[in-house]
Amino acid sequence: MKSLERVFATVGGQPKDRPAFVLNLSLYGSKLAGIPLQTYYTDSKAYVEGQIAVREVFGPDLLLSPFLVPAIGEAFGSEVTAYKHQVPNIRRFSAASALDAMKIPLPDVDSHPRLMYLRETIRILSARYQGEVPVVGVLVSPVDIPPLVIGVEAWLDALLSEPDTARALMDRWTPFCVDLANAMLGDGATLIAATANFANPTIVPPRVIQGIARPVLEAAFSSMKGPIILHHGGALLSPHLETYLGLPNVAAYFVDARDSLAEARRGLGEAPVLIGNLHAPSLESETPESVRSQCEAILVDRAGDSRFLFGTSGADVSLATSPEVIQTIVDTICLAGIGAS
Repeated sequence: MKSLERVFATVGGQPKDRPAFVLNLSLYGSKLAGIPLQTYYTDSKAYVEGQIAVREVFGPDLLLSPFLVPAIGEAFGSEVTAYKHQVPNIRRFSAASALDAMKIPLPDVDSHPRLMYLRETIRILSARYQGEVPVVGVLVSPVDIPPLVIGVEAWLDALLSEPDTARALMDRWTPFCVDLANAMLGDGATLIAATANFANPTIVPPRVIQGIARPVLEAAFSSMKGPIILHHGGALLSPHLETYLGLPNVAAYFVDARDSLAEARRGLGEAPVLIGNLHAPSLESETPESVRSQCEAILVDRAGDSRFLFGTSGADVSLATSPEVIQTIVDTICLAGIGAS
């Protein structure tokens, strides 16, 4: 089966030759292709070269656009620091408060250089792998854009103390998020992966979720013209799935490594795709033997779950991770064969 067929079989709960899998090797592609990160995260063609290497070496069933959420912050004027061995991160926010952020002009999704970098990677990857490998457009939902522009503390303060201002900011920024998602889909992305951290009960109270976050997610997701993967974003999902059930266009839930897959499936029911849940950042300290054991346990746990898609949870697989460890993940999944479908 081609990867596209395998993923669609997973969505439809149909038989397949082996479990489909996705690995967060967005960063790792730079290592495989020997490209400095300064170039990798600014040149779309360089990033694509890294993802071609990821596909050729490890063969994941989905490829990712840059897992580079600080680029969204840059589009709103925040400044980032580049690193030699890790993903760039924001060093200066462009506004001090939600009220100040209201004054920032919306970035043009068709011309801003940082957004065009993200979009161009999708265009090139989808053209190369059309009909063979799905491409995921990585994004954050509207509720997670403000931390990239004003910082986490200022956004929490607005949500808790200035709900009217927070909602006004969401009303202003949601169309931007929708436009970018739809532009990525138009560029060839098969799915959009979006976080919703500031709709999670471990981060914000129910009144914020019910009064601001959930309505914003409903408005944004209903206007996106393609299927959405709701990504855990580093927070637990399985105990809080009732918060997210019924959101428009959400076809899959990507859970945290600490989440119980069995609990998540019970909470989701049979229909949505469940993705997870090997912790990517800690793979650098694993051995082939230890990671094989973890993969086998996950596959046994999900044996018979026809809508399960194996994935590394959390942030990127680090550059320090041994290729042998990653290859062991791939080999273990491939050996599972049709019996795990």
